[in-house]
Amino acid sequence: MSSAKEIRDRINGIGETKKITTAMYLIASTKMRRVRQGLERTRPYFDALRAEMRRMFRHADETSSAFFINDEEVIPSPVGIMVITADKGLAGGYNVNAIKAAEQLLARYPDSKLYVVGEFGRHYFTQHGVPFENSFCYSADDPTVHKSRNICSVLLGDLKSQVTRSLYIVYTDIRSGGESVKTRRLVPFRRSALKVDEDPEADAVDFEYMPGVHAILENVVLSYLTGFIYSALVDSYCSELTARMEAMNAANDNADEMLQELRLNYQRARQGAITAEITEISSGARHKRSKK
Repeated sequence: MSSAKEIRDRINGIGETKKITTAMYLIASTKMRRVRQGLERTRPYFDALRAEMRRMFRHADETSSAFFINDEEVIPSPVGIMVITADKGLAGGYNVNAIKAAEQLLARYPDSKLYVVGEFGRHYFTQHGVPFENSFCYSADDPTVHKSRNICSVLLGDLKSQVTRSLYIVYTDIRSGGESVKTRRLVPFRRSALKVDEDPEADAVDFEYMPGVHAILENVVLSYLTGFIYSALVDSYCSELTARMEAMNAANDNADEMLQELRLNYQRARQGAITAEITEISSGARHKRSKK
């Protein structure tokens, strides 16, 4: 059995570690609330853009664009794949699940071009010799609309230059409990999906589009994709924070169990030391009396 001093030192060490995990839990909780509030303020705008894009497409469903394909057409290649990971670990299986989904998509499209958000993902793919776009170095922390617009500009720039001809995004959806990894195709859109009438009164109002439906639709698609990427970044970041909160909470629970056991062992060791001292004193007293 360890001495009482060794047990006391270990109790103090676990207590200091618990302070760190508790602070990380509180920081993650605060960050998640702030980021979610930013998303809720911008979501109505991007939802309106999505509805407007559908209405314009119904008025000009024969629009020719790299953003749209017919139902019978196959997904054009090469494919661009954007995967969102965290900048650090200590988030349970968050990073592993996102990377696993990206690897499945890479196996499906071997000629794909990989874009990685988050330092953890870049480090993983570098270690495993998987090539990715090195100039695409965006942080996963503190997602903003400005950052999403820059990401969208890079992705669509490669799309227009035909470096890629379709785009997928791999992210973690917070609305599915923080553990559901989503794989969504950003572009091209299926024409049948855009023809779904979400608002029965959408065609009741007639608009005149200047300079034309095609030009406006192109710009609306860019804004809509920026909004979708922003939403994916926020959902992934909140999922990361949720996973980190769960990991820190589990660490605190384990620390409490260890502290309870160590305190019991400390009391036993302390009681044993006291008993040994009393025994030594009693033996010494008996020996002294026997000499007299």
